[in-house]
Amino acid sequence: MSMRSKPCPPAPRSSLATRLPRTLRWTALLATLMACEIPAGPTPAGGAAGSAPGTAPGTSAPGSAAASDPSVPAGFRGFYNVTSITTDATSVIIRTTDVPDHKSPFFGKTSPKYEAYNGDNPSFNTAINLMGMVSDPTLKAQDITLRIPKNPKVAATHTATGLGAIGVAVNGVVLYNQYNGRRALLDSLEFNNMDQYGGHPTPAPALQYHYHVEPVHLTKTLGADALMAYLLDGFPVYGPEENGVRLRSADLDAYHGHEHPTPEYPNGIYHYHFTDDAPWLNGDAYYGTPGTATR
Repeated sequence: MSMRSKPCPPAPRSSLATRLPRTLRWTALLATLMACEIPAGPTPAGGAAGSAPGTAPGTSAPGSAAASDPSVPAGFRGFYNVTSITTDATSVIIRTTDVPDHKSPFFGKTSPKYEAYNGDNPSFNTAINLMGMVSDPTLKAQDITLRIPKNPKVAATHTATGLGAIGVAVNGVVLYNQYNGRRALLDSLEFNNMDQYGGHPTPAPALQYHYHVEPVHLTKTLGADALMAYLLDGFPVYGPEENGVRLRSADLDAYHGHEHPTPEYPNGIYHYHFTDDAPWLNGDAYYGTPGTATR
């Protein structure tokens, strides 16, 4: 089942600081997140829903073999914490459990990967309150397959991103766009529910962990200028810094990127950047023609 959905409207280009209301309503938070929910797919053959057959959730083998596989394009060889990376004539095919390699308050408290929130947002809360009923979701292992063009090209007609997965980070965590489930630009209802690494899960039943914004764990471990992800159109996503300068959305085009050589692409390639201001990852649409994400 494809996770692509009705396109979202173009992103307003405004600072996050102007989008944060002073009060929160957790009922609205659940309504917002539930609308972001992706449809449940069938149970994977040979395993329970959300688990990859023969692979423990969040492990890097056999995906780590990509580092030495000449059939995998060079930019994808840095992927880890995935179930597998394979190729065919036109696509790089990434299968992932979507379980982050870092700790999070969205793991159950009995999990060795649980970590209480230690970020700088005093309004953070994992709890969701709907009409007096409080739930505190934990993330769940998935079985997601992303087919990404091996040789991306600028699209003649640009496709708007939909809700659900629009790409995948090098640690196997999927990326979502800059909108909440109401198809409005992210606001405090979402940001106050993001952990110290910039992610959170969708509500039950999917409980799919994802990043809308800079994946702080990757910034810290790989560097703020590193290759951090690919969108479904096959173009890479780099960190928020370039040549020692922290970029803003105003430095980038309508799709939140630009083109020039990078370490992985010395001949030059179009690429996106994470930024601290809206739209954070991707602008009005994909620059290229997107592949698919299914579960």
